[in-house]
Amino acid sequence: MSKPVYRSRNGAPVRAISLPIALVCAVAVLLPYSVRLDAGEQLPDALYGFGLWVVAFAALLARWRLGLGLLPAALAAGAGVPLAVLCKLAWDVAGDPTSHNLWPFELAIAVVVGAVPALLGALAGWGLSVLLPAAKS
Repeated sequence: MSKPVYRSRNGAPVRAISLPIALVCAVAVLLPYSVRLDAGEQLPDALYGFGLWVVAFAALLARWRLGLGLLPAALAAGAGVPLAVLCKLAWDVAGDPTSHNLWPFELAIAVVVGAVPALLGALAGWGLSVLLPAAKS
């Protein structure tokens, strides 16, 4: 028996859309996050900025234009933040294995910080899809 393939409104598989969204968000969060973290800022403050705006905008576009559901759009965009933190953790631990001994808490903070703009962006995308429905041809 094969697994069902979940599709968006326009027929594209959800898995094929979700991974690129998460990777784009991860890169947008990782670049300023790593610079700010190396400059001495602590974890929640180092995440705030441009990257979270990209997460919100990606969730908005995923819900409004790509036709993902509310939860898949928020999860796809929000997954970029913990992915960015995990990449930075792996990089730092490769250099110094004794650093980041509280990494589960760092990931939990990243999940919460990433979930807020992703959910707000997906809700805004839902609002736009209600206010501006796609033209049926």
